Amino acid sequence: MNMNIPTLATLQEVSKSLQVSTHTIRAWVRKGKLHPVRICRKLLFEPAELYRFVAAGQKKTSAQNPSSDHVTN
Repeated sequence: MNMNIPTLATLQEVSKSLQVSTHTIRAWVRKGKLHPVRICRKLLFEPAELYRFVAAGQKKTSAQNPSSDHVTN
């Protein structure tokens, strides 16, 4: 039997990758912004979930900061 199990990132790995504290990651999980895989009490994260989270943040940032090419008089 060949199971294709994705590599899961630990809380510390995600914290380091996103350059935020583990407390921030836990807060995002509590607020429902980031969805972990819970095994016992451990928070683990699928790569696809991390890509979704970062992409959502990029969309939100670009919507808040319109292009600097736009000039108003």
